[in-house]
Amino acid sequence: MKKKLLIIGAIVVAVLAVVPVVGNVSVTKVVDNRIKMLDENGIKVEKHDNGSTYTQTKTHYEFILEDPEALQKYIDSLSEAQVPAYVSAMLDDVVMGADVSYSNMLVASSVTIELYPVAFTQEASERMKAEDAGLYTQMVQMLDEKTFLYHMDYDVAGSTFKGYIKDIDKTITFQDGKNAKILFTSATFTGKGTLVKPESVLFNVKNADVDFALPEGAKMMLKLSDLKSSSDFSAKYSFNLDYKLSSFDFFFKDPAGELQVDATDIEMRSASIVTDKKMDSSAFASVKTFKMHDLNGSMEVDGLFVEADLKGIDEAAYLAFQKASNQAGPSSQYTALAALGIVSKGFSLDVKRLSTENITIKDSEKMAGFSHKLHLTVKPDAALIQTIQISPMAAANNIALDANLKFSKTLYTYIQTHTPNMKMLDMYAEVVGDDVLFNLTLQDAQLMINGKKL
Repeated sequence: MKKKLLIIGAIVVAVLAVVPVVGNVSVTKVVDNRIKMLDENGIKVEKHDNGSTYTQTKTHYEFILEDPEALQKYIDSLSEAQVPAYVSAMLDDVVMGADVSYSNMLVASSVTIELYPVAFTQEASERMKAEDAGLYTQMVQMLDEKTFLYHMDYDVAGSTFKGYIKDIDKTITFQDGKNAKILFTSATFTGKGTLVKPESVLFNVKNADVDFALPEGAKMMLKLSDLKSSSDFSAKYSFNLDYKLSSFDFFFKDPAGELQVDATDIEMRSASIVTDKKMDSSAFASVKTFKMHDLNGSMEVDGLFVEADLKGIDEAAYLAFQKASNQAGPSSQYTALAALGIVSKGFSLDVKRLSTENITIKDSEKMAGFSHKLHLTVKPDAALIQTIQISPMAAANNIALDANLKFSKTLYTYIQTHTPNMKMLDMYAEVVGDDVLFNLTLQDAQLMINGKKL
């Protein structure tokens, strides 16, 4: 009996001894696959042991950009909102580091990761020192203190993750004595997918504030509070995005003028899907209160709503437009031609709602607002670019428009009073109760307002 117990005991000890080894191999394989993917996309990965024990593996990694074009190509394959900040940062002269630890036990599938910038590239360091040596020293100290740190717990078995971004409360000083205040608190996130290509992410931030004193007496301030976002991605142009924000405050002032924008209870949703090489997108936005003030006056809006659908955008034409915009700039001739390439393939735009409950402009009283709807269809035309070069107005033959515009009487009167030549619209206007209505149609290059030719 005693011998049997000894044998059983030996088997148990042997099993317990091998469990960490088996567990280590299981999780390490997943980690190594991720490292291989980075290496294939232009990032050199260096690693060293960081205090591993028999039951736990601890490794420090550093990610060095060796092939910017390869990384950019990878980033371009994702939706813009899908690219994690710590991935795109590697294109901005930053060397990222990560402390990775996980249990070697067989049943454990959780990996703890702390990801943070560890250094600037040599080229960036030299440039920053030449521009502002004092600022460079402060930034290096912030890197040493791991000021910009992501903490993540990643479940390998379920491909899910959760974590937080370290709170930031820093003041930095420029060489001219001006200061910049940065505040970033209570940022948490959860998601599914890989850490370099998430499939879905929920992100919350309590406060994000920046306050810059700029040269020549200029000043800039931005404050966000209670940001909540939800993102789902199935492909580069197939996604769902949802943002909510309790308040947004922006202020800028320089010797030439100033601008202040304040908004509350902001919600934005957008979705896109690609079917048979055609893109369909939808967008919704609402703002409870919006205020804008500059030296020329002010505007206040209550209850702003926008809802629209864009359908039938040719995916290849859109890719060509995006490439031209990135390489030549948004205002270049190449980008303009690429935009016409999108139009030549045809599409439809349906603005279901563009409205405000109330609006105040400069010194006016609070006025009831407006409510507009619009449907626009553009027919495909392979010869569109050549047609526009010969006769730009001929392109109107491809456009069908049906728009219903509704203004409150008080707003319409204000617009007429403050806008030259608006009186001519009276001959087309239809007054119904407290509203002024306009139905605009464009068919076969003929524009009509409330049934009357323009």
